[in-house]
Amino acid sequence: MARTILFPTDGSATAKAAGRFAADIAKGEGDTVLVFAVAEKADIGGVEDEGVSQGISEFLQGVVDDEVAALTALGVNATAQVAIATKADEEIVKKAKEIGADAIVMGTHGRSGLARAVIGSVADRVARHAEVPVVLVPLVKE
Repeated sequence: MARTILFPTDGSATAKAAGRFAADIAKGEGDTVLVFAVAEKADIGGVEDEGVSQGISEFLQGVVDDEVAALTALGVNATAQVAIATKADEEIVKKAKEIGADAIVMGTHGRSGLARAVIGSVADRVARHAEVPVVLVPLVKE
């Protein structure tokens, strides 16, 4: 049975590792991978700077297009989409529900302690709120 996998990316090395993992899951199964990026709204002094938000969105479109090309080269059926939203984690969870995703595969930077408390973790919030399994792929340092 074909599955739909949501692969959120920000273009980081960690996200690229998650992309290869998503490809391994999807290859040969007839699965579809939606490569998804969220441009968080640029809030400057309480007002959205639409030009900055649009610039980030355009940059991320290149990121998702590159990931689709990489996945397609590996034999995976992949499509791309970019959204502009206030909170990336909420938009990812919403998109998973919207497309009927069977799983979410995303990278995690593996921060802990104070760094995690201060910076937060989109991956952690997605894992806590998603209604489907979430596979978190760390960047393996060699």
